[in-house]
Amino acid sequence: MQDLTNDFNPNLPTSIDRENDGILRMADWSDWHDEYENEGSELNARKRAVQAQVVAVVDQCPPGPVTIVSICGGQGREVIGALEGHERRADVRGRIVELDTKNAAFARAWAQKVQLGNLEVLAGDASLAESYQGLAAVDLVVISGVFGHINNADRMRLIGFLRQICRKGACVVWTSVSWGDGKIESLRKHFLDNMFEEESFETLAGKFAFTIAKNRYVGEPVPFEPHAKFFSFGSSRDNPDEAAQ
Repeated sequence: MQDLTNDFNPNLPTSIDRENDGILRMADWSDWHDEYENEGSELNARKRAVQAQVVAVVDQCPPGPVTIVSICGGQGREVIGALEGHERRADVRGRIVELDTKNAAFARAWAQKVQLGNLEVLAGDASLAESYQGLAAVDLVVISGVFGHINNADRMRLIGFLRQICRKGACVVWTSVSWGDGKIESLRKHFLDNMFEEESFETLAGKFAFTIAKNRYVGEPVPFEPHAKFFSFGSSRDNPDEAAQ
């Protein structure tokens, strides 16, 4: 990936402690995304694992448009970063939804620069169905770094909502953590219960034990509910037992 640290926004911070994984000290979402480029960090390893899944899904899609959605997509490191040099980037369309306007502006400029102009970047609330209105049936959904910030009820609602935007056969690439407490198994079951068959699941080395999974939707799309809200970011903090999943 090209060096994007200050390419589009000169105010993006770069003072990451390279001697230690800085995830737990982040106070700003731009700092968080800067850590993606720290090659010694677990976020960097997770990014690369998600990127590999994104490329694999796009490679397997039949000729024609490929519609991608990224929920809480940040600066697009895992989607744009995966596809900026892909031979099928002209086929890619869809939407990255990101609430932070600075991160959204970064992603939008990057997408334009690398000829992913049909990949819209919406500075909006990813928890609202209206943020996904007007999309073609989706081939790939990326949910990275979200499930640890929402509670179990919200996870169930989010997974259920995916049936409204996914075509039959669509893939969902998602991340979480596995700390041996059984909670990741509950999340995997939520996907299965909503007809998303698991095709791959891996746990990365490191203290966070990030997991990367790919599930394929084998059901039929359900009616779109444009006024629905299906999670509140940060809801896992209401119950410490549900945090950091």
